[in-house]
Amino acid sequence: MAAVHALAYPVGGIFHVPHGLSNALVLPHVLRFNAEAAAHLYAELADVIVPDATGSDASKTQALIARLEQMIAATGIPARLRDVGIARDGLARMASDAMLQTRLLVNNPRPVSEADALGIYIAAF
Repeated sequence: MAAVHALAYPVGGIFHVPHGLSNALVLPHVLRFNAEAAAHLYAELADVIVPDATGSDASKTQALIARLEQMIAATGIPARLRDVGIARDGLARMASDAMLQTRLLVNNPRPVSEADALGIYIAAF
């Protein structure tokens, strides 16, 4: 989850989106990215948040992500980077800036390259 905060900082710092919203905008996409390294951890969280989720760690992780996306939609907050006025041509700059958040990125369950960060931002766009 450390990459959630690392990728949220440029959203807020460059585009002045509140930090909580910045986190919500990238959260499901970072979880998908991290799933191959952290599905066993996300499955434990799914057991609490989506107690009816069954199956493998991977399927529980997908259920968790789906529930988080439902929660985001239910609140009525923007769900996409474009919904807060970020243009697609700003994504590369954000990916570059996110790489400066080394204190966070070193704690992510999976290494995040600048190309990975850009891919996450594209998914969130």
